[in-house]
Order: sequence, then structure tokens, then C-alpha cells
Amino acid sequence: MSVMPSDLGKGYRPANIANTGIKWETQEQINIGLDLGFLRDVITMTIDFYNKESRDMLMPLQLPSYMGTSGNGSSALAAPWGNYGHIRNRGVEFTIDAHPFRGDFQWDINFNISANRNKLVSLSSGAGSVPLVGYGQWTDVISMTQEGQSLYEFYGYETDGVYTSLEDIMSSPKAEKFPENGVFDRNTTVWIGDLKFKDQNGDGVINEQDKTSIGSPLPKFTFGFNNTFRWKNFDLSLFITGSYGNKIFNYNSMGTGGLRGLSNMNSLWTNQLAIVKDRAQLAAIDPGKDYSEGVDRGDGVMIWHWYDDINNVYLTNPETTMPRATISDPNNNSRVSDRYIEDGSYIRLKNISLGYTFPKEITSRMRLSDLRLYCNIQNVYTLTNYSGYDPEVGASTTSQNVFGCDNGRYPSPTIYMFGLNVGF
Repeated sequence: MSVMPSDLGKGYRPANIANTGIKWETQEQINIGLDLGFLRDVITMTIDFYNKESRDMLMPLQLPSYMGTSGNGSSALAAPWGNYGHIRNRGVEFTIDAHPFRGDFQWDINFNISANRNKLVSLSSGAGSVPLVGYGQWTDVISMTQEGQSLYEFYGYETDGVYTSLEDIMSSPKAEKFPENGVFDRNTTVWIGDLKFKDQNGDGVINEQDKTSIGSPLPKFTFGFNNTFRWKNFDLSLFITGSYGNKIFNYNSMGTGGLRGLSNMNSLWTNQLAIVKDRAQLAAIDPGKDYSEGVDRGDGVMIWHWYDDINNVYLTNPETTMPRATISDPNNNSRVSDRYIEDGSYIRLKNISLGYTFPKEITSRMRLSDLRLYCNIQNVYTLTNYSGYDPEVGASTTSQNVFGCDNGRYPSPTIYMFGLNVGF
């Protein structure tokens, strides 16, 4: 139970649904490793292959929405936890240590790289084959983990450019807002400049059945590279880290319910990202066409401008992947799609540290065992194609079945530190 304050006082409501049959999850892991050393351990390597089977995984049960367990956590009941899943993780980890220079000048190298592949093998104990659903900020389903697939796969529509002309609309799979009477309206039907979505099941119609996996937030591999240099009393350390192959769902760009939506172009009250400058631009096929007395659009309704006449509109930048600006958004261009999926790969100079250790003849006079002066900088520079603040997004704060969704994560700050280590 949870306490719910209101204007009428405090009340109680159930916070979650109980499960008295819960038990500990079990894990089995097999590791095969190989340690190698060369040149009297100037170079050492470690290779580790592993297979980890996790059974009776503790997961919340996926229940129908009428049970009150779907949607935003502020109002939804928490589904019962139980032992529903079998997850397999397989991967390899490789580490190399090297000391190419020894003496007054020393150089120590540590490099590691790891690759992991996971799979939801099965769901059991009442969960059936219902996928694990992950939500964005509110009720947007943005990820779907299904049996036989890896965890946290982003789920939505796959785009196929934008409609460039009326002929393009007519020859493409029928959009959800295709007019049954054949009369197009830029405020209520699909229009030139709207996004095209791929017909995944080949039935010639775009609908919910065409949703598919649109990317994985899990990297193909991650790595770390640390270098430490020493010369006499000086030491310098550089640490580089990164990941490759993971995708990020830029939820700030999409938004929902009037929140964020920084590239949707469907609100007069929301700032937009600079990328909307590349949106679909429309122009008149015949700029000289006369609309002064109105033109029947085909259903008795008169139109007075070229931009309302679909027979006189074309796309000037057919290479764009950004839809037109429209307040009504009849084609639902802002739906969950790969439009918001970005490459999350990055290389980051994570840490730089420079220090000086005072000689013993100086520290002994000061009756100190050691004295070291240093400066350190964290999160120095990040090389990435991701347009958000920080590619290190990680797990979602709103849904445990979501990973790699940027819904406003505070970026990692650059931190400067200066210090003095004193030993007595």
C-alpha cells in the first residue's frame, strides 16, 4: 500500500500486486580462459570466453492494460514480480598489458575490449510468449524484448524517406490517413512532405502490423585504453574509453503529450532543434496558376492557395529525411520510428592525470614519508555522432525494460581537480 495525499486528506491505494510464490533466480556460468606472457612478461594477455545462463529471472509480469499496470509509474500499479525469464549471455573479454619501456622513462599500457551477446531464451511460469514492453516517458512503447531476441530492442516504424509528389503517395503502400474519397487535405490527410513508412508485412497498408525492431541499444563491443608514463618524478596518465554499434533513442527529439518534441514541428510553443532546418520544403509546380476565383479540389470545396492544391505541390529537397512542418500532423510523423534512432558509438578521453612526486631528500627534511602534487581532468572530450548531450545514456529511469533512451539525462560534466597527497 502507498499513502496518497489529497485536498481531502491522506488516503491509501495498492502500490503493487503481490506474488507469494517468488523465489531466488539461478545462474550457471562456464568460463574458458587463456593467460599468455611474452618477453619475460613485458607483454601479457588474458582471453576469457564465457556463457552465462540465468534462469527463473526476477521480472515483473506483463499484464493486460486493464489490470492497471501499464503506462506511467506515477499512476500505474506495479505488476507482480516473479520468476519468468531465461536469459543467456555469451561473450569474450580480451586484456593486454605491456611495459615497453623501463628505467628512467617508463610506459605502462593496459587495453581491454569485450563483446557480449544476450538473448531472451524464454518466458515461463504464466508469462507465456508476451514480450517485455518498455515505455518512454509516458505511454509510448519504444522497446520490445521478445523470445529469441536480444534485450531492449527498440520497436517502432521504419521510415523510407518522405513523399515527394502526389504520384509518390499513390504508388506507395496506403498511408493510415489516405483519403477514401481520393480528396487530399493538408490538415487532415497524408500530404507531400510527410514521412513514408515501410510496409513490413507486404499487405500494401501501413498500420500497427508494420512495427518492427529499429535498432539495439546494446553495443557490439566496448573498450578501455589506459596509458601511464613516468619520467623521473613526473607521471602522466591517459584513460580512453568507448563503445561501438549501439543505438540511442533520442526521446527529447520526439517528446510526447506536448512535452519536449524538439523536432516534431507540430506546436507553436515548443522550441525546435537546428535539424528542423532540413525539413521537407514544398513549392508550386506551376507558380503562375490562378487561384483568385478558387479551384475545386474535387469534392466541392474551393481552395485559394497553391499549397492547398496537391496537384500543384512538389518537394524541392527530395533527399531530406525530415518531414514537413504541420501543426495537425495528420500522418503522425512524430510516431515512434527510426527517425529518432541515432548512432550511440563514441570514443571518450575519460581522464587525464598529471603529477609530480617530490624527491625523498625534500620530504625527509619536511618529516614526511611522501609528497605528491597532481592535477586531474575527467570527461575531457567525447568524439561521437550522437546529437544529444551525452552518448553514455545507460538504463532508463522510467522503465526497467528500456535501455539507451535519452529522455533528458544530465550530461557527464567535465571536472577539474587539483590536489596534494601527503604521507606522514
